Amino acid sequence: MSVPPGYSLSDSDDIVAEITRPYSLYQPALQVVPVVVDVPHAGRHYPPAFVDRARLPLRSLRRSEDAYVDRLFANCIALGAPLLVAEFPRAYLDVNREPYELDPRMFEGRLPAFANTRSMRVAGGLGTIPRIVGDAHEIYFGRIPVEEALARIDGLYRPYHAGLRGLVQRTQAAFGTCILVDAHSMPSNGLDRDGVAKSDVILGDRFGTSASGHVIDIAESAFRALGLSVTRNRPYAGGFITEHYGAPASGVHALQIEINRALYMNETTLEPHAGFVELEQAIASAMADCFARWSGWTDDWREAAE
Repeated sequence: MSVPPGYSLSDSDDIVAEITRPYSLYQPALQVVPVVVDVPHAGRHYPPAFVDRARLPLRSLRRSEDAYVDRLFANCIALGAPLLVAEFPRAYLDVNREPYELDPRMFEGRLPAFANTRSMRVAGGLGTIPRIVGDAHEIYFGRIPVEEALARIDGLYRPYHAGLRGLVQRTQAAFGTCILVDAHSMPSNGLDRDGVAKSDVILGDRFGTSASGHVIDIAESAFRALGLSVTRNRPYAGGFITEHYGAPASGVHALQIEINRALYMNETTLEPHAGFVELEQAIASAMADCFARWSGWTDDWREAAE
C-alpha cells in the first residue's frame, strides 16, 4: 500500500524552518471508521531562532522527536481515518502535557498563577516547554522569556488540541463512538520497569482507564499476528492525550501506540533504514485489522481497504 494522495513525503524536508501552521490534517475522501489517528511528536520544523539559541546541536535536539511516525501511519488515511500531525518538534513544545506544565526555573518573568509547576513531568524536565532532551541534556543556555512560552502555548498547543478535539467530537457524532490512536515511537535502548528489553510495540491505555478492554485486545492481537512483540502499559501507559481524551463510559477510547525505533531507523543518524518499508506495511496491515474489528466489519471490507 503506497502513501495516500495528498500526503507528501517531502512536506517536512526543511528541518530548520519556521513553523507555518500548528498541524497538518489529512482527511480520507470519506471517513468510514470511528477512528482518529494523531501524531503529536513527529514535527520536524525547528525554528532558526530556537536552533541558534540552543546549547545542543540540531541532531541532539532531534533525539526527542518521534521521527517519521507520521509516515509510518500515513496509510490510515486510505483506510478511512483522518490523520492529525503536529508540525512543531517536541523539544520546542509538547502537546502531550497539560497546557501549563511549566518549570519556573526556566523562565524570565512570572508564570500564571494557574500553571502546574509541581508535576512529576516538570520535575523531570519534560513539561509543556521541555527543559531537556535525551539523557537529561539541557536545551537552553539560560532562561527564556515567559511571554515566549505563553506564545507557543497560544499559537501551537491550543490550536492542536482544538483540531484534535473537533475530530474526536465529529467522529463520535457520526458513529456514536470514537477510538483515538495516539501514535508515537520510542528509543530502543534501555529496559522497561521490569528490567526486560523493550518490545517492538508498547500499547498504553492508562491501565485500562482510557479505553475498553476490547480496544487494546484487538490491537495486541493484530500486531502479534504479524510477528511483533507487544507489551501493555510498561513503561509507557499513555500521557496527557490518552488520559484527557479517553472516556470509555462516554464512548471515546484512547490508545497510545509506541513503536520501537530500531525497527525502522538508524537512531544515530536519524535516517530510515531498510526495515522502514516493511514496518510501514506491517502497521498498515495491523491498522486495517484493528479498524475492521473495532468497527465490527468483515474481512472482505478490510481486504478491499488494503
